[in-house]
Amino acid sequence: EDVYAQRVSATGSVLWTVDGVALCTAVNNQGDVAIVPDGAGGAIVCWQDLRSGITYDLYTQRINAAGAVQWTANGVVVSTSSGHQTNPAMIEDGAGGAIIAWQDDRLGNSDILVQRLNSSGVTQWPIAGTFLCNASNDQINPTLATDGSGGAIVAWQDGRFPTTIDIYARRVDSAGVVLWTANGNAICSAVNHQFSPLTISDGAGGAIITWSDCRVGTVDTDIYAQRIDN
Repeated sequence: EDVYAQRVSATGSVLWTVDGVALCTAVNNQGDVAIVPDGAGGAIVCWQDLRSGITYDLYTQRINAAGAVQWTANGVVVSTSSGHQTNPAMIEDGAGGAIIAWQDDRLGNSDILVQRLNSSGVTQWPIAGTFLCNASNDQINPTLATDGSGGAIVAWQDGRFPTTIDIYARRVDSAGVVLWTANGNAICSAVNHQFSPLTISDGAGGAIITWSDCRVGTVDTDIYAQRIDN
């Protein structure tokens, strides 16, 4: 599996190379793709990548409005730390770059990390990524929204308690400084399981988070939401 991109006009016309522009054709599999606008008519794309043949890493590529690849062939590194880096989620940073969150098992369990890339594909925060949560057990399925100031609010599905899955969130500012409670603020810790969060900006520096919720019974799933300020 490789990664390709295509642009379609407002009238449905294909604008780039027939069958798509190759963003990554490295060996082995690339997949689980995330994409955001680059602010100039193009896009920034991130994916999990098995080119090492051993573990999944994260790579990203920018493509401009004309369909020309802008960064290193087959993508620039977001993280190639030990263990697997998977399930990327991404937002634009408001300055032509992007902020990426992912789940990472370099410490054994899955944790949540983030990284920011500028418009040239250069990492802006620590090269291995910034930890938002390394609580016990697994944290997975990150989702994020802009904080309106060049940073992000990231939510995730959290298994730190062995009998339930909850929703937690944490903010990282534009400089990569992690804010709020260590390992995240509890968004929902109701009984039974809360999972599959989605996040959007509330337009005031905070975020609105929604998720699937089994608090009334594990065979009865409902939808809840919560708003958190900055």
